[in-house]
Amino acid sequence: MRLLAGLRGQLLLLFALVFGGVTLLASGYQYRQLTHTLRQTDDQLLLRQARQLLARTSFEPLPTVPLPGLGEQLRVVAHAAGQPDQELFRSPEFPAPLPPQLALGEPATWQGQRVVRLQTTPDDQDRYFTLWLAHSGEPLLVAVQQLRQRLAWALLGSLALAAALAALLGHRALRPLRRMARHARRIHEAPGLQQLPEPATGDEVQDLARTLNQMLRRLHESAQLQDNFLAAAAHELRTPLATLHAGLHTVQHTPALPAATQQQLAAQQDEVRRLSRLVDDLLLSSRLRAGALPLHLEPVPLDELTVATVDRLLPQFRSAGRPLHLAVAEDVPAYTVQADVDKLTTVLGNLLENALRHALPGGEVRVSVDQEAATGWLFVEVANPIRHSLGDLSRLTTAYYQADVLSNGAGLGLWLSNQLAELHGAPLQLQETDGWFRARIRLPPLAE
Repeated sequence: MRLLAGLRGQLLLLFALVFGGVTLLASGYQYRQLTHTLRQTDDQLLLRQARQLLARTSFEPLPTVPLPGLGEQLRVVAHAAGQPDQELFRSPEFPAPLPPQLALGEPATWQGQRVVRLQTTPDDQDRYFTLWLAHSGEPLLVAVQQLRQRLAWALLGSLALAAALAALLGHRALRPLRRMARHARRIHEAPGLQQLPEPATGDEVQDLARTLNQMLRRLHESAQLQDNFLAAAAHELRTPLATLHAGLHTVQHTPALPAATQQQLAAQQDEVRRLSRLVDDLLLSSRLRAGALPLHLEPVPLDELTVATVDRLLPQFRSAGRPLHLAVAEDVPAYTVQADVDKLTTVLGNLLENALRHALPGGEVRVSVDQEAATGWLFVEVANPIRHSLGDLSRLTTAYYQADVLSNGAGLGLWLSNQLAELHGAPLQLQETDGWFRARIRLPPLAE
């Protein structure tokens, strides 16, 4: 059913119906005509032989009857006025019982044989002969059956030819569409504006390619306007947010400030920090989409960077009541990787904040730093317990997707982390096992 749902399958079905229908009609017409011709030829042969035998039958000087040919059965009856009919000759294989009165000169089938009846013209003594000649109808049946088989093979051959022509024409007709599909897949992975090839065919396929390219240009322009707006808005918001954060921090640490007011200011400062992270994510997102985010690679100790990131976020885990466990394998000789410190820190911070946001209440978050035995790559893995299965994990690295719509955030954390990880050479590895969600960033060790 899936084959017939496609354009190539529909072409195949169309050609099969057209060729099959035409061939079936032509074969039916040919079958009727050839069957009539075969039957007519056989009847003419039977009639000619019967006339020859009847011409050689005579009353003088004695009633004379010629012998039939090989494979023929003959019966001759003499008629005379005022006398009973006299059967002069009858072949032993002549059909019995006798055939009914047949129309003169019109062959018919009787008990598997073709039979014809002829009469001579009465002479001056009112005497005449009636002759029946029969021969087997099996050769005619065999010839008709062979004709039917050949026409059936012709029908099958036409269907096979239709399938071959449909496959060939479908391959040629769909070639521009396949080229467009391959290019569209590359467009999905390539940055910037990419155009589909426009075949110079002057048909609907060229019009489709032109229309899709116009749509791609409009989408690209719209995305550029959106990214430029996000970048400008985020850039403009960073300064007032930094000023607001510094002002709240200064007022919060005023000695004469009441404790209740200090708690309110602390809560407001947390909201300002969260808003600042969101602004940073939007700015980073716009720069990633524009392809204007270069890497500044340098040797980075992955274990030390992970420990520093965990220490920075540890107070948030404690205030949320979620234990945070860090395990660094001690048998790894060195954890030095070639990376961009700021962007790698962003990835680790986003993974930890994502675990903090989505882990079960009171559930621990585990951070592991180790080396893969199969590849030798160094990795940092953040694992947290989850309430229910997340389904298709590939959706988690889609921009603005949120597995829990009631959670805080804009759904950019894992998408940004995956984009930054791909800039370093490998995407994030996401896995769900035994009620735990695991996100891993992998980097090759720096060669000594």
